[in-house]
Amino acid sequence: MARILIIFLLISVITHGTFAQCNQNTARGFMRRALYEFTTDLVVRINQETESHFVASGLSSWTLLSAMSFGAGYETLSELQRVLRLHPHKCFNNKFFEILQNSANNDTTIMERSSTVYVNDKLAVHDKFKNSVEGAGLCEVKNINLDDVTQAAAIINDYVREATHEAIDEIVTAGDLDRVRMVMIDALYFRGAWKIPFPYDDTENSAFYNHLGHQIGDVNLMFVSGSFHVISLDQIRAKVLELPYGNDGRYSMLLFLPYPDVSISNVIDSLKKINLASIYLLFEEYGQQTVHVQIPRFKITSDINNLKELLMDMGLRALFDSSLADFSELTDYPLYVSNFIQKVDVEVSEEGTVAAAATEAMFEPRMMPEQFVANKPFLFMIVDKQIDVMLFTGAYSKPSIY
Repeated sequence: MARILIIFLLISVITHGTFAQCNQNTARGFMRRALYEFTTDLVVRINQETESHFVASGLSSWTLLSAMSFGAGYETLSELQRVLRLHPHKCFNNKFFEILQNSANNDTTIMERSSTVYVNDKLAVHDKFKNSVEGAGLCEVKNINLDDVTQAAAIINDYVREATHEAIDEIVTAGDLDRVRMVMIDALYFRGAWKIPFPYDDTENSAFYNHLGHQIGDVNLMFVSGSFHVISLDQIRAKVLELPYGNDGRYSMLLFLPYPDVSISNVIDSLKKINLASIYLLFEEYGQQTVHVQIPRFKITSDINNLKELLMDMGLRALFDSSLADFSELTDYPLYVSNFIQKVDVEVSEEGTVAAAATEAMFEPRMMPEQFVANKPFLFMIVDKQIDVMLFTGAYSKPSIY
């Protein structure tokens, strides 16, 4: 079972026609592209800092920063709107926030998001901010005695432990909360069983290579043969395979295997040339085919402590600067963001994926089956197909026996 967990510490003229067009369908089309571009920008930077071996959630960072925008003003707000690609009309943003709350759980798939703002009980928060973020379904606002750093850390870690089904035990220490007046936490938990599981008996120890064909280690390579969507995308020079979760078709993992002599960094840098919708249109056009799939059984844990610097590189500077940050819509007390942390754990096994992040009939092929052998660095995404959103994105390049 795979497991993924994530924790994260223009003038517009509006006409009557614009209001009439503000619904979930139009909001989805605009915002899914905004979220995709933000995520790919972030992933490019994380990849450079982690030697192409990581797991992250652009969705969780984007959602938390969107909540901050409700309390921001002036340059702080302008930067958030620009980097997050928020719509100039708040109605579209709010409709998309509504869409993000509509996750679906069943016997084989669980997708849960939990977000809370912990505010020092001596800090007065404007009712407008509280009502806005809670009304949009972005997060809850709770008072806490942050002066008692030991008790506050225990409360926050208990919340994280419960939200991630005990996959992440600790996100902050008492020392992290010294002189802190507000803590924003976003936890994303995903657990999914493969629609077509990998038989345990077919998993075997195998060599793992770099993009130049040199062996760099060994992995436990899982194997399954079934009917899957697989295409070649020349725009990013990679083959793309879909491994669906459960039977309802909402969630799936996309695996991107670079062409020969192409590095995983080249693929990641090219992601903006495509989008999720175009991938699934090609899947539909070409249909499924019998594929022999081999991917490693693996676990990746990423503790991204330099997310602040990566976000600053993307253009978010004012909110981290004590002399420039403006959160006057949140409180009259002068605040700035001192740190931004994401902690993610993903585990992929024969049964499926768990992240704090049914069988199918076989048929005989008319020709040799397609081969998809991930015995070299690859990119993966866990996606919500219903709204075309990436929940988790990662790269695997450092082999180990798991």
